[in-house]
Amino acid sequence: MSHQPLVDFARKRLSQGASLAEIQAHLREQKYGDDVVAEVLRAIEPATSEAAASTAAAVATPRPWLRWVAAALVVLILVGGYFALREFGKAQAVRTLIKHVQFEGNIKGQVEGSDRTLNLVDFRGALDTSDLSSPKAAMKLEFDVKGKTGKDLKNISPATDGRFIATALMSIAAGGNFLGGADLRFAEENVYFHLDHTPLTKNADDPLMAIVGAIAGPQVAANPWVRVPAGPAGTSETQAAWALLFRPTDQVFGSSKELRFEGKEKGEEIGGVATEIHRYTLNGKWMSKELRRVIGETIADENMAVIGYIQGLATGKDLTEIGNALDTLTCSDGAMKVWVGKDDTLPRRIVIETKLSEGKQVPLSISLRGEINATYGKTQAIDFPAESITLEELKKSGPFSQFF
Repeated sequence: MSHQPLVDFARKRLSQGASLAEIQAHLREQKYGDDVVAEVLRAIEPATSEAAASTAAAVATPRPWLRWVAAALVVLILVGGYFALREFGKAQAVRTLIKHVQFEGNIKGQVEGSDRTLNLVDFRGALDTSDLSSPKAAMKLEFDVKGKTGKDLKNISPATDGRFIATALMSIAAGGNFLGGADLRFAEENVYFHLDHTPLTKNADDPLMAIVGAIAGPQVAANPWVRVPAGPAGTSETQAAWALLFRPTDQVFGSSKELRFEGKEKGEEIGGVATEIHRYTLNGKWMSKELRRVIGETIADENMAVIGYIQGLATGKDLTEIGNALDTLTCSDGAMKVWVGKDDTLPRRIVIETKLSEGKQVPLSISLRGEINATYGKTQAIDFPAESITLEELKKSGPFSQFF
């Protein structure tokens, strides 16, 4: 080609990013004729066509690894969605079971130096969360069911400085003897409670009790249902299902410094349900601290004056004096076992054992064992009293209102 130097120049400019129009304009500025400009452009056009085709092919043909990434993402989304849907379905099935829960249990104790096992408290009850916007609950408490606590008090030295433990046992014995137990309900954002009986109703035929009842006031003497506002406790079905979806199941109560998970073992069948036992250790120092805190708050609560009155009668000391001597009150590390359904991971039975000690000069110790058993999915109607009075109304009902 006679104009090869011009072609080489044009190709170099093309490689530097110049367009064909720019190259054409430059050649014309240099006074080259139309035939020369056309010849140069024809010579460099194959290069431009190949570059465009190469670029188009690169754009049109995806890189191989992008295909694998896209396929992996699709598989991940499909598999993750399947397992999420399956686990959510399991959570909904568990939610159906726990709409109705029945439970029963007890707390027993044995004073150190005694061979008697004391039935301190028995309880049973039910939960109805079929309507989560308006849940209901009921519980029946019975104190000192077999009446042994009072008899066992003779094993406690009068010189003991374990004042709180001694007073608690005396209060339970007195509660069983004079009150029997109590019914509690939760419904319509209120807690209702009612005593089995009082000395006034238990001995209603006694003329002396009739006189005392007249002095106490008709409402106290009638032993009414008492209503205490508790506030809303509702949620939604979706929130409940999501909460169940993300609850711990491998360690049913998780693990923390207060509640340390120790391991699992095979459990027996309970109600035809295969179980495994989750073992925990309760931190004794933490329990001791919490117990002293709760007692301190109880002492400060003016609504608990009736407890102070009972303890004063039992020990000759008021609740404040007893509370001031709580520095030596300690709990040992507790052992907790939880029997968990293998399929639904719901607790069927919980057993807690610990030891409570108090005092330095003449210490007092009691071994405690609490047990609760639960069944799920069985409907039980929970009602609440049609008539009740508020706690404030009870306080104003007579001279004995100072104890409430």
